[in-house]
Amino acid sequence: MNGRVMYDRSVDSRGPAVISVGGIPLAPGDHVCALHRGQEERDRLITPFFADGLYEGQACVFLAPTGEGKAFRDRLATTVPEVRRVCENLQIKPPDESYLQGGSFDGDRMLDLLYDWSHGTFSESDGTCARLAADMSWALPLVRPTFTHELIRYEARATHWLRSYPQVGVCMYDLDKFGGDMIIPLIKAHPRVWLNGTVLENPYYLEPDEVA
Repeated sequence: MNGRVMYDRSVDSRGPAVISVGGIPLAPGDHVCALHRGQEERDRLITPFFADGLYEGQACVFLAPTGEGKAFRDRLATTVPEVRRVCENLQIKPPDESYLQGGSFDGDRMLDLLYDWSHGTFSESDGTCARLAADMSWALPLVRPTFTHELIRYEARATHWLRSYPQVGVCMYDLDKFGGDMIIPLIKAHPRVWLNGTVLENPYYLEPDEVA
């Protein structure tokens, strides 16, 4: 796969802040687990995240539930009128074009897609930071022990991908849909947690090579 060491940074060497959430700066390479309840709270969290990126001319991608593309762009344009003219620059991909391409989840295939997207994006850009957010509700019908283990391994390896380029990734898990038996181990695969509008360093985080 292309460009896997293009931007690599260590856990401790933080890049320049690209956005401040709850007074805490997010930096290139950050991988955040955002916990929320319902779509309304989800949108309150990621609307400013994407609006700031679009305003700065950064590449922005939302891995959204099926059929949400136009509705989310409309909400973004209504909530932040300043970015109305550039809302179409927000790339929105449904599960069948991302996580469930081919009809099933394959962590290796998804990472191939992500690395290829980043390589193409940063080969053509001026090197500014990219922002990605993923609504993980597509996973709900698949939840069972073997799938959860595979998803945790994918999330851990996604940290390596995010650190390979100047980009920030936010994985959004709805606490009204997912139980603690899935959320607790998944949190450990994310260096930072976004909860109640505040981003926190995750004291329970496990490095990718520590996740079985």
